[in-house]
Amino acid sequence: MARVIGNRIRVYRKLNDMRQQALADELGINRTYLSKLENYIHNPSPELMIKLCEVFDCNLGEMFTISKENLENLNSFDK
Repeated sequence: MARVIGNRIRVYRKLNDMRQQALADELGINRTYLSKLENYIHNPSPELMIKLCEVFDCNLGEMFTISKENLENLNSFDK
């Protein structure tokens, strides 16, 4: 599950043309912690998941769902 969430965070961040530091500041977390989330080292807390959904204007289901379109987005940013 960490890989799915980490990739979704990275994809949403890049789709919103945000740098890690800008997103970390918006979420009130350290940039290195955000990097660990994106690199599957940590899972976000439920509270942080809610903040992520607010920032990216999505719902929790979209953060966990893998569709063909999502896989294409993941592959394009996973380089």
